[in-house]
Amino acid sequence: MREDKIRRRKELRKKNRKRKSIIPIILTVFVVVGIAVLSIFYYMTTPVDKSNNKDITVEVKENYGSARIAQELKAKGLIKNEEVFKIYSRLTPNTTFYVGSFKLKQSMSLSQIIQELGAKNKGKTGNTFALIEGDSILKISKNLEKTKLDPKEFLEKVNDGVFIKKLQAQFPELITDEIYGKDIKYALEGYLYPAIYDLKDDETVESLITKMVKLSNEKIVPLYKKNNKSWNIGGQNKQVSIHQYMTLASILEKESTKSDENRLIASVFLNRLAQGMRLQTDPSANYAADKLTGAPTQAELSLNSPYNTYTNIGLPPGPISSIGSESFEALNNAENTDYVYFLHATKDGKAYFSKTYPEHEKLAKEHIEGYIPSSS
Repeated sequence: MREDKIRRRKELRKKNRKRKSIIPIILTVFVVVGIAVLSIFYYMTTPVDKSNNKDITVEVKENYGSARIAQELKAKGLIKNEEVFKIYSRLTPNTTFYVGSFKLKQSMSLSQIIQELGAKNKGKTGNTFALIEGDSILKISKNLEKTKLDPKEFLEKVNDGVFIKKLQAQFPELITDEIYGKDIKYALEGYLYPAIYDLKDDETVESLITKMVKLSNEKIVPLYKKNNKSWNIGGQNKQVSIHQYMTLASILEKESTKSDENRLIASVFLNRLAQGMRLQTDPSANYAADKLTGAPTQAELSLNSPYNTYTNIGLPPGPISSIGSESFEALNNAENTDYVYFLHATKDGKAYFSKTYPEHEKLAKEHIEGYIPSSS
Protein backbone atom coordinates (compact mmCIF):
# COMPACT_ATOMS: atom_id res chain seq x y z
CA MET A 1 0.00 0.00 0.00
CA ARG A 2 2.79 2.37 0.98
CA GLU A 3 4.69 1.56 -2.25
CA ASP A 4 1.52 2.28 -4.24
CA LYS A 5 1.20 5.67 -2.56
CA ILE A 6 4.82 6.50 -3.32
CA ARG A 7 4.35 5.43 -6.96
CA ARG A 8 1.18 7.54 -7.30
CA ARG A 9 2.97 10.57 -5.84
CA LYS A 10 5.78 10.17 -8.36
CA GLU A 11 3.29 9.89 -11.23
CA LEU A 12 1.44 12.98 -9.95
CA ARG A 13 4.69 14.95 -9.79
CA LYS A 14 5.46 13.93 -13.39
CA LYS A 15 1.99 15.09 -14.54
CA ASN A 16 2.39 18.40 -12.72
CA ARG A 17 5.78 18.92 -14.35
CA LYS A 18 4.23 18.23 -17.77
CA ARG A 19 1.40 20.70 -17.07
CA LYS A 20 3.85 23.35 -15.94
CA SER A 21 5.92 22.84 -19.09
CA ILE A 22 2.83 23.15 -21.32
CA ILE A 23 1.50 26.39 -19.73
CA PRO A 24 4.37 28.61 -21.00
CA ILE A 25 3.89 27.17 -24.49
CA ILE A 26 0.15 27.98 -24.44
CA LEU A 27 0.82 31.50 -23.15
CA THR A 28 3.46 32.02 -25.83
CA VAL A 29 1.02 30.93 -28.55
CA PHE A 30 -1.64 33.37 -27.25
CA VAL A 31 0.88 36.21 -27.17
CA VAL A 32 2.16 35.45 -30.68
CA VAL A 33 -1.38 35.21 -32.10
CA GLY A 34 -2.40 38.41 -30.29
CA ILE A 35 0.59 40.31 -31.65
CA ALA A 36 -0.09 38.97 -35.16
CA VAL A 37 -3.74 40.08 -35.06
CA LEU A 38 -2.87 43.53 -33.72
CA SER A 39 -0.17 43.86 -36.35
CA ILE A 40 -2.65 43.04 -39.13
CA PHE A 41 -5.22 45.49 -37.74
CA TYR A 42 -2.54 48.17 -37.41
CA TYR A 43 -1.38 47.51 -40.99
CA MET A 44 -4.96 47.99 -42.22
CA THR A 45 -5.05 51.45 -40.60
CA THR A 46 -1.80 52.66 -42.18
CA PRO A 47 -1.62 54.66 -45.45
CA VAL A 48 -2.26 52.82 -48.70
CA ASP A 49 0.77 54.57 -50.23
CA LYS A 50 2.91 56.81 -48.01
CA SER A 51 4.68 58.38 -50.99
CA ASN A 52 1.52 59.36 -52.93
CA ASN A 53 0.42 62.89 -51.99
CA LYS A 54 -1.87 63.37 -54.96
CA ASP A 55 -5.29 64.78 -54.03
CA ILE A 56 -8.22 62.41 -54.54
CA THR A 57 -11.69 63.95 -54.34
CA VAL A 58 -14.37 62.09 -52.40
CA GLU A 59 -17.99 63.20 -52.39
CA VAL A 60 -19.93 62.43 -49.22
CA LYS A 61 -23.63 62.93 -49.86
CA GLU A 62 -26.58 63.30 -47.56
CA ASN A 63 -27.97 59.92 -46.40
CA TYR A 64 -24.58 58.22 -46.71
CA GLY A 65 -23.88 55.85 -43.82
CA SER A 66 -20.45 54.59 -42.74
CA ALA A 67 -20.84 51.49 -44.96
CA ARG A 68 -21.41 53.62 -48.08
CA ILE A 69 -18.53 55.94 -47.16
CA ALA A 70 -16.28 52.90 -46.72
CA GLN A 71 -17.27 51.69 -50.21
CA GLU A 72 -16.43 55.09 -51.72
CA LEU A 73 -13.04 55.22 -50.00
CA LYS A 74 -12.15 51.67 -51.03
CA ALA A 75 -13.18 52.32 -54.64
CA LYS A 76 -10.91 55.40 -54.69
CA GLY A 77 -8.01 53.39 -53.29
CA LEU A 78 -7.85 55.38 -50.05
CA ILE A 79 -8.34 52.55 -47.54
CA LYS A 80 -7.24 48.93 -47.44
CA ASN A 81 -10.33 47.36 -45.92
CA GLU A 82 -13.97 48.46 -45.62
CA GLU A 83 -14.70 46.42 -42.50
CA VAL A 84 -11.71 47.89 -40.64
CA PHE A 85 -12.92 51.41 -41.56
CA LYS A 86 -16.38 50.69 -40.10
CA ILE A 87 -14.97 49.14 -36.93
CA TYR A 88 -12.40 51.93 -36.50
CA SER A 89 -15.03 54.65 -36.96
CA ARG A 90 -17.20 52.98 -34.30
CA LEU A 91 -14.29 52.72 -31.87
CA THR A 92 -13.17 56.32 -32.42
CA PRO A 93 -14.87 58.56 -29.80
CA ASN A 94 -17.35 61.15 -31.09
CA THR A 95 -17.01 60.08 -34.71
CA THR A 96 -19.09 62.17 -37.08
CA PHE A 97 -19.07 62.63 -40.84
CA TYR A 98 -20.02 65.69 -42.83
CA VAL A 99 -21.62 66.10 -46.23
CA GLY A 100 -19.37 67.64 -48.84
CA SER A 101 -16.39 67.33 -51.14
CA PHE A 102 -13.16 66.25 -49.46
CA LYS A 103 -9.56 66.19 -50.72
CA LEU A 104 -7.90 63.05 -49.42
CA LYS A 105 -4.58 61.34 -50.14
CA GLN A 106 -3.31 57.76 -50.23
CA SER A 107 -0.54 58.93 -47.91
CA MET A 108 -3.12 59.53 -45.13
CA SER A 109 -3.71 57.01 -42.35
CA LEU A 110 -7.18 55.77 -41.46
CA SER A 111 -7.22 58.06 -38.43
CA GLN A 112 -6.35 61.08 -40.59
CA ILE A 113 -9.03 60.21 -43.15
CA ILE A 114 -11.72 59.92 -40.45
CA GLN A 115 -10.54 63.19 -38.92
CA GLU A 116 -10.69 64.90 -42.32
CA LEU A 117 -14.18 63.60 -43.05
CA GLY A 118 -15.23 64.98 -39.66
CA ALA A 119 -13.96 68.50 -40.42
CA LYS A 120 -17.03 70.38 -41.64
CA ASN A 121 -15.03 73.36 -42.85
CA LYS A 122 -13.30 71.01 -45.32
CA GLY A 123 -16.62 70.01 -46.88
CA LYS A 124 -19.38 72.36 -47.89
CA THR A 125 -20.60 75.27 -45.82
CA GLY A 126 -23.33 74.42 -43.36
CA ASN A 127 -24.00 71.86 -40.66
CA THR A 128 -24.57 68.16 -41.00
CA PHE A 129 -25.36 65.40 -38.54
CA ALA A 130 -24.08 61.85 -38.80
CA LEU A 131 -26.18 59.05 -37.38
CA ILE A 132 -23.95 55.96 -37.25
CA GLU A 133 -25.23 52.38 -37.53
CA GLY A 134 -25.80 51.00 -34.03
CA ASP A 135 -26.37 54.41 -32.38
CA SER A 136 -29.16 54.39 -29.80
CA ILE A 137 -31.54 57.24 -29.01
CA LEU A 138 -29.40 58.13 -26.00
CA LYS A 139 -26.23 58.18 -28.12
CA ILE A 140 -27.94 60.28 -30.79
CA SER A 141 -29.05 62.80 -28.16
CA LYS A 142 -25.47 63.12 -26.87
CA ASN A 143 -24.15 63.65 -30.40
CA LEU A 144 -26.77 66.36 -30.96
CA GLU A 145 -25.00 68.40 -28.27
CA LYS A 146 -22.50 69.35 -30.99
CA THR A 147 -25.25 70.91 -33.13
CA LYS A 148 -27.63 73.83 -32.75
CA LEU A 149 -30.49 71.43 -31.91
CA ASP A 150 -31.59 70.76 -28.32
CA PRO A 151 -30.85 67.16 -27.14
CA LYS A 152 -33.50 67.40 -24.40
CA GLU A 153 -36.16 68.33 -26.94
CA PHE A 154 -35.03 65.41 -29.08
CA LEU A 155 -35.54 62.96 -26.18
CA GLU A 156 -39.01 64.43 -25.62
CA LYS A 157 -40.01 64.23 -29.29
CA VAL A 158 -39.09 60.55 -29.76
CA ASN A 159 -41.76 59.79 -27.14
CA ASP A 160 -44.22 62.56 -28.05
CA GLY A 161 -47.51 60.79 -28.81
CA VAL A 162 -49.02 63.64 -30.83
CA PHE A 163 -45.91 64.02 -33.02
CA ILE A 164 -45.56 60.27 -33.49
CA LYS A 165 -49.23 59.96 -34.55
CA LYS A 166 -48.46 62.46 -37.34
CA LEU A 167 -45.48 60.35 -38.42
CA GLN A 168 -47.63 57.22 -38.30
CA ALA A 169 -50.17 58.85 -40.62
CA GLN A 170 -47.34 59.68 -43.05
CA PHE A 171 -45.62 56.28 -42.86
CA PRO A 172 -48.27 53.69 -41.90
CA GLU A 173 -46.36 50.72 -43.32
CA LEU A 174 -43.36 51.49 -41.10
CA ILE A 175 -44.89 52.75 -37.86
CA THR A 176 -47.47 50.46 -36.28
CA ASP A 177 -49.25 50.56 -32.93
CA GLU A 178 -46.59 48.25 -31.47
CA ILE A 179 -44.41 51.27 -30.72
CA TYR A 180 -46.95 52.34 -28.08
CA GLY A 181 -46.35 49.20 -26.00
CA LYS A 182 -46.20 49.77 -22.23
CA ASP A 183 -42.60 48.50 -21.97
CA ILE A 184 -41.20 50.57 -24.85
CA LYS A 185 -38.41 52.85 -23.64
CA TYR A 186 -38.23 55.19 -26.66
CA ALA A 187 -41.03 54.89 -29.23
CA LEU A 188 -38.81 55.81 -32.19
CA GLU A 189 -35.81 53.70 -31.19
CA GLY A 190 -34.62 51.93 -34.34
CA TYR A 191 -36.89 54.03 -36.58
CA LEU A 192 -34.23 56.68 -37.30
CA TYR A 193 -32.14 55.59 -40.25
CA PRO A 194 -28.32 55.81 -40.01
CA ALA A 195 -27.01 58.34 -42.54
CA ILE A 196 -25.57 61.83 -42.85
CA TYR A 197 -28.22 64.53 -42.65
CA ASP A 198 -27.86 68.10 -43.87
CA LEU A 199 -29.02 70.53 -41.19
CA LYS A 200 -30.79 73.45 -42.84
CA ASP A 201 -30.71 76.94 -41.35
CA ASP A 202 -34.33 76.52 -40.26
CA GLU A 203 -33.89 72.89 -39.14
CA THR A 204 -35.89 71.82 -36.10
CA VAL A 205 -35.81 68.68 -34.01
CA GLU A 206 -39.14 67.64 -35.54
CA SER A 207 -37.97 68.19 -39.13
CA LEU A 208 -34.75 66.23 -38.54
CA ILE A 209 -36.59 63.29 -36.96
CA THR A 210 -39.09 63.34 -39.82
CA LYS A 211 -36.24 63.10 -42.37
CA MET A 212 -34.75 60.18 -40.46
CA VAL A 213 -38.07 58.31 -40.29
CA LYS A 214 -38.77 59.06 -43.96
CA LEU A 215 -35.47 57.46 -44.93
CA SER A 216 -36.25 54.43 -42.73
CA ASN A 217 -39.56 54.11 -44.54
CA GLU A 218 -37.78 54.16 -47.91
CA LYS A 219 -35.08 51.67 -46.87
CA ILE A 220 -36.65 49.29 -44.35
CA VAL A 221 -40.18 48.70 -45.65
CA PRO A 222 -38.96 47.18 -48.98
CA LEU A 223 -36.50 44.95 -47.08
CA TYR A 224 -39.29 43.80 -44.76
CA LYS A 225 -41.51 42.96 -47.73
CA LYS A 226 -38.58 41.16 -49.34
CA ASN A 227 -38.17 39.07 -46.17
CA ASN A 228 -41.77 37.83 -46.40
CA LYS A 229 -41.12 34.92 -44.05
CA SER A 230 -42.69 33.56 -40.91
CA TRP A 231 -40.32 32.80 -38.05
CA ASN A 232 -40.39 29.75 -35.84
CA ILE A 233 -40.90 31.21 -32.38
CA GLY A 234 -41.08 28.72 -29.54
CA GLY A 235 -41.88 25.87 -31.93
CA GLN A 236 -44.67 27.67 -33.79
CA ASN A 237 -44.44 29.43 -37.16
CA LYS A 238 -45.58 33.03 -36.77
CA GLN A 239 -45.82 35.90 -39.21
CA VAL A 240 -43.38 38.54 -38.06
CA SER A 241 -44.40 42.19 -37.78
CA ILE A 242 -42.12 44.93 -39.10
CA HIS A 243 -41.54 46.01 -35.49
CA GLN A 244 -40.32 42.52 -34.52
CA TYR A 245 -38.24 42.38 -37.70
CA MET A 246 -36.54 45.66 -36.77
CA THR A 247 -36.06 44.54 -33.18
CA LEU A 248 -34.03 41.46 -34.10
CA ALA A 249 -32.16 43.38 -36.81
CA SER A 250 -31.10 45.97 -34.22
CA ILE A 251 -29.65 43.22 -32.01
CA LEU A 252 -27.82 41.84 -35.03
CA GLU A 253 -26.51 45.35 -35.77
CA LYS A 254 -25.02 45.63 -32.30
CA GLU A 255 -23.58 42.10 -32.25
CA SER A 256 -22.02 42.02 -35.72
CA THR A 257 -18.63 43.52 -36.56
CA LYS A 258 -17.84 41.70 -39.81
CA SER A 259 -20.31 41.45 -42.68
CA ASP A 260 -19.22 37.92 -43.61
CA GLU A 261 -20.34 36.71 -40.16
CA ASN A 262 -23.73 38.47 -40.06
CA ARG A 263 -25.76 35.69 -41.66
CA LEU A 264 -24.32 33.09 -39.28
CA ILE A 265 -25.07 35.26 -36.25
CA ALA A 266 -28.60 35.80 -37.59
CA SER A 267 -29.02 32.01 -37.75
CA VAL A 268 -28.03 31.70 -34.07
CA PHE A 269 -30.71 34.16 -32.95
CA LEU A 270 -33.38 32.59 -35.17
CA ASN A 271 -32.49 29.11 -33.87
CA ARG A 272 -32.68 30.34 -30.27
CA LEU A 273 -36.10 31.89 -30.88
CA ALA A 274 -37.29 28.61 -32.43
CA GLN A 275 -36.11 26.58 -29.45
CA GLY A 276 -37.56 28.96 -26.86
CA MET A 277 -34.10 29.88 -25.55
CA ARG A 278 -33.13 33.25 -24.12
CA LEU A 279 -31.21 35.31 -26.69
CA GLN A 280 -28.63 36.29 -24.04
CA THR A 281 -27.13 39.17 -25.98
CA ASP A 282 -24.92 41.70 -24.16
CA PRO A 283 -26.16 44.78 -26.10
CA SER A 284 -29.67 44.20 -24.73
CA ALA A 285 -28.35 44.25 -21.14
CA ASN A 286 -26.42 47.44 -21.88
CA TYR A 287 -29.54 49.02 -23.37
CA ALA A 288 -31.60 48.05 -20.32
CA ALA A 289 -28.97 49.73 -18.12
CA ASP A 290 -28.67 52.85 -20.36
CA LYS A 291 -25.01 51.94 -20.83
CA LEU A 292 -23.44 53.27 -24.02
CA THR A 293 -20.02 51.58 -23.98
CA GLY A 294 -18.20 48.59 -22.49
CA ALA A 295 -19.30 45.10 -21.56
CA PRO A 296 -22.19 44.66 -19.10
CA THR A 297 -21.34 43.80 -15.50
CA GLN A 298 -22.74 40.71 -13.76
CA ALA A 299 -25.28 42.96 -12.02
CA GLU A 300 -26.38 44.44 -15.36
CA LEU A 301 -26.73 40.97 -16.88
CA SER A 302 -29.18 40.17 -14.07
CA LEU A 303 -31.09 43.46 -14.39
CA ASN A 304 -34.87 43.10 -14.17
CA SER A 305 -35.88 44.78 -17.43
CA PRO A 306 -38.04 43.62 -20.34
CA TYR A 307 -35.15 44.62 -22.63
CA ASN A 308 -32.68 42.30 -20.91
CA THR A 309 -32.54 39.09 -22.98
CA TYR A 310 -30.55 37.35 -20.23
CA THR A 311 -33.60 37.41 -17.96
CA ASN A 312 -36.40 37.15 -20.56
CA ILE A 313 -37.26 34.67 -23.29
CA GLY A 314 -37.97 36.01 -26.77
CA LEU A 315 -37.47 39.44 -28.29
CA PRO A 316 -37.23 42.65 -26.26
CA PRO A 317 -40.18 45.09 -26.55
CA GLY A 318 -38.56 46.99 -29.41
CA PRO A 319 -35.33 47.86 -31.25
CA ILE A 320 -32.25 48.86 -29.25
CA SER A 321 -30.43 50.95 -31.88
CA SER A 322 -30.45 52.37 -35.38
CA ILE A 323 -30.09 49.70 -38.06
CA GLY A 324 -28.19 49.66 -41.35
CA SER A 325 -29.25 47.80 -44.49
CA GLU A 326 -26.55 45.13 -44.04
CA SER A 327 -28.23 43.80 -40.89
CA PHE A 328 -31.62 43.51 -42.61
CA GLU A 329 -30.01 41.76 -45.59
CA ALA A 330 -28.27 39.33 -43.22
CA LEU A 331 -31.57 38.58 -41.51
CA ASN A 332 -33.27 38.06 -44.87
CA ASN A 333 -30.53 35.66 -45.93
CA ALA A 334 -29.66 33.94 -42.65
CA GLU A 335 -27.64 30.76 -43.01
CA ASN A 336 -29.37 27.44 -42.35
CA THR A 337 -27.40 26.08 -39.36
CA ASP A 338 -27.84 24.24 -36.07
CA TYR A 339 -25.78 26.82 -34.18
CA VAL A 340 -27.28 28.22 -30.98
CA TYR A 341 -24.13 29.77 -29.49
CA PHE A 342 -21.49 32.21 -30.68
CA LEU A 343 -18.83 34.42 -29.17
CA HIS A 344 -16.40 37.09 -30.26
CA ALA A 345 -12.73 36.41 -29.51
CA THR A 346 -11.05 38.95 -27.25
CA LYS A 347 -7.95 39.19 -29.43
CA ASP A 348 -9.36 39.81 -32.89
CA GLY A 349 -13.16 39.98 -32.58
CA LYS A 350 -13.58 36.90 -34.76
CA ALA A 351 -16.86 35.03 -34.23
CA TYR A 352 -16.83 31.36 -33.22
CA PHE A 353 -19.98 29.25 -33.45
CA SER A 354 -21.13 26.09 -31.68
CA LYS A 355 -24.12 23.76 -31.44
CA THR A 356 -23.86 22.73 -27.78
CA TYR A 357 -23.05 24.47 -24.51
CA PRO A 358 -19.98 22.29 -23.78
CA GLU A 359 -18.58 23.26 -27.21
CA HIS A 360 -19.32 26.91 -26.46
CA GLU A 361 -17.62 26.66 -23.05
CA LYS A 362 -14.53 25.15 -24.64
CA LEU A 363 -14.33 27.93 -27.25
CA ALA A 364 -14.96 30.60 -24.61
CA LYS A 365 -12.10 29.34 -22.45
CA GLU A 366 -9.83 29.40 -25.50
CA HIS A 367 -10.80 32.78 -26.96
CA ILE A 368 -12.19 35.04 -24.21
CA GLU A 369 -9.86 36.55 -21.64
CA GLY A 370 -11.15 36.27 -18.07
CA TYR A 371 -14.13 34.17 -19.13
CA ILE A 372 -16.53 33.30 -16.30
CA PRO A 373 -18.82 30.32 -17.03
CA SER A 374 -22.57 31.00 -16.85
CA SER A 375 -25.75 29.02 -17.36
CA SER A 376 -26.73 28.18 -20.94
